[in-house]
Amino acid sequence: MEVNMEFLKRFLNNIGMLFGENCEIVLHDFTGDYEKTVVHIVNGQVSGRKIGDCPSSFFFEHLVDGEIVMEDKPVYFNTIQKGKILKSSTTFLKNKNGKIIGSVCINFDVTAFFAAKAVLDGFLHEGREEAVQEGELLVRNVGELLEYYLTQCENEIGKPAVTMNKEEKMKALRYLDEKGVLQITKANIRLCQFFQISKFTLYHYLDEIREKKEGGKGL
Repeated sequence: MEVNMEFLKRFLNNIGMLFGENCEIVLHDFTGDYEKTVVHIVNGQVSGRKIGDCPSSFFFEHLVDGEIVMEDKPVYFNTIQKGKILKSSTTFLKNKNGKIIGSVCINFDVTAFFAAKAVLDGFLHEGREEAVQEGELLVRNVGELLEYYLTQCENEIGKPAVTMNKEEKMKALRYLDEKGVLQITKANIRLCQFFQISKFTLYHYLDEIREKKEGGKGL
């Protein structure tokens, strides 16, 4: 990465100490293996991640031709495992040519704040405002991310993959393709097992899906 890594790590450590154990700070390096981008993390217990883990679902959803295409996200909320609510911020690191080469993500666990707010709202007879959920999924590795999306696509269709007909499998694959699942290394092998189809059939379905998408048609 074209940044002073030692300075950046010390700076992120200081931010973590300033805001305490509920403030997770993650440094991603996108110049190497896309499935192992976390190179530094402070207070990783917030999401359960560690060095060597993968980026969030947002990364794969915005990966185009091997490059991340996404703007900074100054403030957003999302929920993670065990019902935690995070107030987050993502800032991308760019090289001199403007290419995104990494990111700094800050995730502050504000679950307790919302619990306290609910108590106050009840006391003051005010309605509780729900946090905006952007749908970002924080996982430890791409295997977890892939299995999450496989479960989600079954929920989208409303039945197990093994019982889906061709049209339903193509609809499920379109969902997975839009989520960037095919960017994950060896995802095709797992998808063939999941849908019980051959690799030839998988790519035939994907070609048909993408042709219809480019032509402005839906399934």
